[in-house]
This record gives sequence, structure tokens and C-alpha cells, in this order.
Amino acid sequence: MLLCCLGMTGSTACAQAIFSPRALALGAYSALVRDARGFTANPAGILGMKDWDIYTSTYRGTSTSGEGFVFSGFGIGKRFFGDNALAFQYTPGTSLDVVQPSNFSIAGLSLTANRQISYGEPLAAAYAYRVTDRVSIGIQARMQTEKITDPEYSLQKLSDSLNAVVPVQQEFNRSTWFTDVGVLWKPVENVSLSLLGRGLLRVNGSGIPSRFDTLTLPRERFMELGAAWSISPALTFAAEGSTDKRGSLGIEWTPGFNIAARVGLYSEGGEIPFIDAFGVGVGWSYLFLEADASYIRFTNQSDRKGTVNNSSFDPSRIKDLGMSPFSGDRASISIRAMLGSVREHLVRIEGVEMLGGIYPSSYQSLAYRPIGRVRVRNISQKPVQVRATIFVDKLMDQPTESQPASIPPGGFADIPLTGVFNDRVKIVPAITIREGTVSVTAAPAGDDDDRTQTRVLIHGRNDWDGSVGSLRYFVTPDDPDVIRTAREIMLKNKDSLGGVPAELGSLRRAKVLCDAFRGALVYVSDPKHLTEFVQYSAETLTSRAGDCTDMTVCFASLLSSMGISTAFVDVVPPASPEKSHIFLLFDTGVSPQFGDHVSSNPKRYVLRKSKSGRETIWVPLESTAITRGFDEAWTEGAQQYFDDVELGLGLVAGWVHIVDVY
Repeated sequence: MLLCCLGMTGSTACAQAIFSPRALALGAYSALVRDARGFTANPAGILGMKDWDIYTSTYRGTSTSGEGFVFSGFGIGKRFFGDNALAFQYTPGTSLDVVQPSNFSIAGLSLTANRQISYGEPLAAAYAYRVTDRVSIGIQARMQTEKITDPEYSLQKLSDSLNAVVPVQQEFNRSTWFTDVGVLWKPVENVSLSLLGRGLLRVNGSGIPSRFDTLTLPRERFMELGAAWSISPALTFAAEGSTDKRGSLGIEWTPGFNIAARVGLYSEGGEIPFIDAFGVGVGWSYLFLEADASYIRFTNQSDRKGTVNNSSFDPSRIKDLGMSPFSGDRASISIRAMLGSVREHLVRIEGVEMLGGIYPSSYQSLAYRPIGRVRVRNISQKPVQVRATIFVDKLMDQPTESQPASIPPGGFADIPLTGVFNDRVKIVPAITIREGTVSVTAAPAGDDDDRTQTRVLIHGRNDWDGSVGSLRYFVTPDDPDVIRTAREIMLKNKDSLGGVPAELGSLRRAKVLCDAFRGALVYVSDPKHLTEFVQYSAETLTSRAGDCTDMTVCFASLLSSMGISTAFVDVVPPASPEKSHIFLLFDTGVSPQFGDHVSSNPKRYVLRKSKSGRETIWVPLESTAITRGFDEAWTEGAQQYFDDVELGLGLVAGWVHIVDVY
């Protein structure tokens, strides 16, 4: 408001073009647009706004004496839906006024007839869209005005003896709308490239007679290419060139304390001297406010006083109202306010990678095992502690947060994502895709710095990833159907179990359990699925059918429900992987010295440590042979274990794995 008041109290007689003081000081600004102040340099840059942007600016011309502050204008911008932004500016100070002096005589009188020409760009509006994390595009419309005030004098006869010279002011106006399209691309984190097409579309107004065509502005289309390179968090170089033979260089240094210093050089091809102008400036920010000041000085001071001789004025040389051959030196200042989400974001998500799908059978282990990772870039100038979260609607009660990761300035880190899912994930019937929200924050208050959506593959409840380590999650000894089935079988055979020695109790109960299913189960292959299909134990007991994996899981569940420890033996022959197979081991609890109580043939059992650390006798069972009774299942299981482990050295070679089911 103060700047606006200063502007309105000053003179606008020699008002000249003004842009962002930061832009004026740097010169090469198109690749560094990051807010609504200088968006006419490249509208794609307004996506750098956090939320609301409001600014105002003023300047003072220094080429002539007696000028006051000029109200340059104000603007407003808004970012919405994350990837969209709008901006508008009203800049009555963006103008160039030229006076062409003329003197002549009528009837012996010396008269002055100065022609006044005024060019301006009072309005501009822009829209930008972020196509990817590294590419954004923008489109803007600019209004250009032209006004020519041409005085004429006529000699009118008032009486026979009296004539009068009467002035007549003729004023002609025209407005033209131009459309520009810009692109910003960050091929790598510290490099920005800008491409802007100016005047690609235009709507011409009318109102200026053809006799003044030599005084109107050119209607040329041209391209501008800019680049910025941040060689460190504190130092940035920028360069810019255009097809109309103009170029500029700029440097911005931010030593700290929220202060920035800037220097820029301007050049126009074919002009002498080669350096047309130079700019210097400073900036300072605090919380949601940012102030900038700059000064621009032209090396050639001719024709920069606001009054131009007819012989030297050529409007075709005006390519930019602020940097024309008729613009004067000036000092400018601006204030910008960032409202809404004004907290400066410290980190940015560069990508999310999901490590396979979510298998409902093992969903509880995902609280400790990564399901994906997010690459996070530190875009601040200080080290940060970053946390990442992932949330899948309806399948999670709340977002799951990662462990903190330290990232140096300008660096990045791949943060593992874990997920605490609720029980609803267990009832997903078939493979499906869900949307997951990944957020990162480096702020102590916990506000998100960035977030993105990622696709999360959720498998069906019976899908299995093929790993024997994951198969144990299908074992459900606490399932009511499993417990009831095991108890009913034990109850029917309580008499035969009553006289069994205590040390052989587990072996005898396992035999009774298996014999109860003699002839009562049918071996069937899996239905065709994209992934392995495993039945839960209750499903196998209900259908009375399954493949070797289903039966292994089912009997592991039944044995575990009676307190008998089990383990899976996974066999994948390297020469014949199609003959992969899984069978079962269970712990008899019998010490090795009493092995003859189990079998007189020590090759029919295995010595290994139980989960308590005590070495005991374990019996192998071929699950598919259980339909023929315990003895057949034991015999085939023992033979297979002997062939694969003892003779084939599968455990040593790594193609046989034994996984305990806890």
C-alpha cells in the first residue's frame, strides 16, 4: 500500500516499462521465473508459487531530473490442485512515452506542435500446468496499447481585420492482444531450461490511421531461449537469447541471512557498444514477505530523455518496452506477500517405486518389510531430516510413517516405505489396483512438503508370491475350523491315544490325524491364475481337495493347532525346476538317544533343533501321500528327504530350503 501511495504522488509524464526488480537485475530471467511477479518472462514459471502470491512495485526514473516515484502496478497469482496455477497483473507503469518536438510559424507566429506517442502493456494474465515433475507449460495473454496525440493548428478568420491560430488536438488509440506460450524443463535438478514463443497469436485492434504506420510498434513473432545453472545452493548463473538478436547474462548469489545479490548484463545485436545495459539488485525475505530492489543503467545515454527528434525515432527498434533504445535508467523496488500455504517447502518427491504387489496373506509382515521406496530431493540450502508416509484408503486406518532419513543440501535419499494394513485387506477377492498417497515432510510441525499418487497392486487373498518364506503366512492354527477339526479327530481316537508313552505323544497324534484323512482328500491342481494360488486350511477342509501346497499348509495348521512344531521343505532341482515341490517336517519332541523308539531306520527321520534350541527328531511327510495314510506319507517323505538332502546335498548347494513355521 505504501508503494502504491508513493506511485500515485509521483509523475507519470515519462513513465517507462517496469518488470520484477529481480528480473531487471538478472536480465536472463526466463528460466528462473518462480512466482507471479515476472511471469511475462515465462508463464510456465508461476507453478513455483506455494499458494497465493500478491505483489506491488514502484520505480523512479533517474535519466531526467524532477521525476517522482511511478506506480508500476500490482499482480496476484494462485496455485490450485497442485499442478495448476493462474496469475494476473495490472501494470499501468509498463509504458514508454516519447515526445517528438516540432516548431513552425504561421502568419509570423512561432508555434510548438509536439507529437506525443505512448506505448503500454497494462494487462496480462497467465495459466500454467505441470505436465511432469520436471516439465511445465504456460500460456499468457498480453494487452498492448498505442496512443498518438497529434496537435494541429489552423488559421481562422475572426473578422476582416482579425485572424486567430486555433489548436486542434487529435488523439488516436489502438489495443492489441498477444498470446505467448512458454515451457520450463528441468533435465537435472540444478539446471532449468526455458523456451518462450512470443506473439504466436494476436488480435489486432484498430483506431490509428494508416498515415501513422511508421509510428506503430512492430508485430513480429520471435522465440526466446533461456537457461539457468545452480552450481551450488548459493550461486546461480543464467543466460538468455532470442531470435530477434537480443541476449543477457545474470548471476544470483545468496550468501545466507535470507539475502540475495544479483548482477545482469544486456546486449542487443548490431548495437554499439556491445553491452547495452547492466543491472544490479538485492533481495531480502522474511517469513511470508519478500522485498527486492534493483537499478538498471544504459551504456548509451542518447535518446533516453523522453524527447526524441523526428530523425532518430524508429519504433521498429522497440522490441521490449522496458529495454528499448528510448528507455531511461531507473531504480525499482517491489514487495511480495505469500499467503495461504506460505511455508517454504524443503524437499520434493522425484519418484516412487513399488516393490511388487501386496499379498494379503503376509500383510502383517509389511509393517517391517519395505513395500516400496520414494526418492526425495532436498531443495533447501540446509540439511534436513525427512519422513515419508504411505496411505491406501480403506485398507489402512492411518498413514504409515517411515524412519527419518538425513539428506544434505541438494542431495537425495531413497526412503523405504512400509505399510500397516488393516484386516480388510484379507478379504480382497482378486487382484486389483488401488491408489496410494505418498507424502514427505521435513518440517517439525509435520506439514507435507510434497505428495504424489502411486498405484498399489493388491493381490487376491489366495495369491502367493512363490517364496517358501511367505507360505507360512497361510498357516492358520488359530482358525476355528482348524481347531474344531483337530479336536474332533483327537476325541474320536482318545482310547487309542490313552496308552501311548508321553515322549511319543506328538508322533502318535500326528499319525492319528493323518490316518483320519485316508481316502478323504483329493489331489487337484491349482486353477489358472497370474500368480500362485494357495488355499487357506479352512478352505481345504471344506472342499476336501487341493494340491501339494494346499495340503502341506493344511496339515501344518492342524499339527500346529495341537502344539506340534512344523517346517516346510522347499525343493527346486536346478536341472529340473519344473519338478519343484514342497513337503512337511514335524517335530516329534523325541530326543536323539531314543531314536529307536521312533524308527529302527535312522534314515527315516531327521535330527534338527526345535525352536527352543533343543535337538530333537523330526519326521518328513509327503503331503500328497497323506490320502493313503500316515505310513505312506512318512515313507515317501523320508525317501524324498534322503534323495534331495543327503544324496543330492540340496541344503549345501542351496536348492533345498527348510523354513520353520512359527
